[in-house]
Amino acid sequence: MNQKILAAAIVALLAVAAVGALALSGGDGGDGAEQKKGLYRLDARVSMVDMGRCSATPGVVATIEQIYEDYYGEIGHGSLTLSDAKGDSEFWNQYCVWDPIVSKRADGALDVKSTTKAKGTETVVVPVADNVLVMGTMFVECMYFLACTEAGVEPYSEESFLDERVSGYLKSVIAGGLKYSYYEDNDTVFLTYAVDKSSYLDLGVTSVQSMDPEKLADALKTASAGGKSALYLASGLRIVSQDHYDNNTGPARKTGSSFAFFSPSDIPGVFQAIECIGALLGFDDSVVSDMIESLQLRLYRVYAAVQEETGGKAPVKAYFENTSGSALSSEMPKIILRFLGFDTSLLDGAEHDLESLLAQKPGLILFYTNDKRPESERMRTDT
Repeated sequence: MNQKILAAAIVALLAVAAVGALALSGGDGGDGAEQKKGLYRLDARVSMVDMGRCSATPGVVATIEQIYEDYYGEIGHGSLTLSDAKGDSEFWNQYCVWDPIVSKRADGALDVKSTTKAKGTETVVVPVADNVLVMGTMFVECMYFLACTEAGVEPYSEESFLDERVSGYLKSVIAGGLKYSYYEDNDTVFLTYAVDKSSYLDLGVTSVQSMDPEKLADALKTASAGGKSALYLASGLRIVSQDHYDNNTGPARKTGSSFAFFSPSDIPGVFQAIECIGALLGFDDSVVSDMIESLQLRLYRVYAAVQEETGGKAPVKAYFENTSGSALSSEMPKIILRFLGFDTSLLDGAEHDLESLLAQKPGLILFYTNDKRPESERMRTDT
């Protein structure tokens, strides 16, 4: 990719990350006096967050930090240490304890607890992978974070996007998977810069439920050429039927490749997934533990700040709307907002018109950064 194009993409991505709380008046009354319209009448904080980092990925910690700063202000608590976090049993036991889903065998291979809705949990034997096909941004973001940790650069910094150790690693390991245009449409700069579209084994789908088994088998065969070990990673949450299961596992078995499916759904699950993905891709244990501990400390500093801000106070309602205009109902956004001390009763999957939201009085309103609707529609200023 041309360096100028990359630089422009980085600037755009960093600008989105820094959007924070919006301070827009919503119009005036025509005589110079401010006359707020639509949802601006609530005087709520409005925050735009990245959809990909509102799921169980390492980036969820950055989302938690952003929303805190958008609503409360500076996090502070920089003097807190990991020892402080471990000493706070209420925090540590709730957010930093998990059951491993990967273990090392004497022969160097790995036992992985692979889970799908169709089959439950089964243990699969997986060699450390040379190449991976990935269906899910969670996996590639985790790989990116691990590569950044190994290179000693901050994820989502301009330095990380330009670091050849990071991009070189992603290029050498990610053979293909999820429809490439999905990464382009969602400004996944770290992947689109590193992994060239022309060499990417594009499976042409964004869901495991639409998987073409022949196309997956061909891609795995290509990825395992020359005696390389190929691994297929995907979320098991959407593999709900026998057909889904067969279409996503049969090609791996046919080509002598490996597969592993898991779907973290809470904060401990993020750390569980990092540990597993790090082992599957052969990262040194110290790199994996450094990454996890860095995220745990960042999380604890927000936790301490939230306790200070919210102690003894009634929780403020938050409203989080998807790109089609309905409230979110998925669990991870609720976990994020509850962690930050908010009431999530409005995250019910329903459509909320202006009058109902004015009656409910949320103090925080959130939208995704990839929401293409005009501001007037999102904020109901034309209502």
